[in-house]
Amino acid sequence: MLYDLLGLSEAQFVGFLLSFLRIMALVAVAPVLGSQSIPVQVKVFFSFFLSIMLLPMLKTDTSLTSLSLIGMLPLALKEMLVGLFLGFNAKFIFESFQFAGRLISTQMGLGMANIIDPENGAPSTPIGNIYSMVVIILFLTLNGHHFVIAALYKSFEFVPVASMSLIPAAAHGKMLVMFNNLFIMGIKLAAPSMATLFLIEVCMAIMARIMPQMNIFFIGLPIRLSVGMFIVIVSLPLVYVFFTMMLRQWERDLTSILNHL
Repeated sequence: MLYDLLGLSEAQFVGFLLSFLRIMALVAVAPVLGSQSIPVQVKVFFSFFLSIMLLPMLKTDTSLTSLSLIGMLPLALKEMLVGLFLGFNAKFIFESFQFAGRLISTQMGLGMANIIDPENGAPSTPIGNIYSMVVIILFLTLNGHHFVIAALYKSFEFVPVASMSLIPAAAHGKMLVMFNNLFIMGIKLAAPSMATLFLIEVCMAIMARIMPQMNIFFIGLPIRLSVGMFIVIVSLPLVYVFFTMMLRQWERDLTSILNHL
């Protein structure tokens, strides 16, 4: 019946549904693709389109046709976990820049000035929001979305829809090292601004001791804001350098993790 209507066997149709769950989970959390500004209908259509494009290379098994609805639940859960894993890996690069922006904003005195991040719809600091928009442009310019789709393609090769294999223990250490490096990059990105703002704080403390009559709290915030924004603007080329390094390192690490699957 399915072959007459769609040209698919029952095993291929079940594999298509399982692959759609993996792709939908990835698109829901992936950077840019999973943005809150993109309608859900567009995400579903894009996931459906990718599922059709990847259908010819799916490794299906005739055992899929013998599974009941209850028996398919573990496979469906596995597919969603693999998709979420791939999406969150890419998302973590953006979070490292949000982390750097949060550190800088707190040092500038903007810790309470939270605004909505257009990427994920969550509250974000002003500097983190600037970094987020810059990184989105760089991600698309450097074809990061192409690698996300390529990693999805490789995931079907290493983790077929008919298998129950998940991430083995050999890949856990690699994942922890990758996440640790992303946080280190975020701290390095925020280091110039944090160091400069710390020196400003020291200078204002010395001025407060030298001239107690000066209202240092009144003039401190404008100085921190102006100096902090100047350093952020001057250090914007570092965002490109760090993002390029992080994107290439993330591609190598994710390929290594997929090879361990």
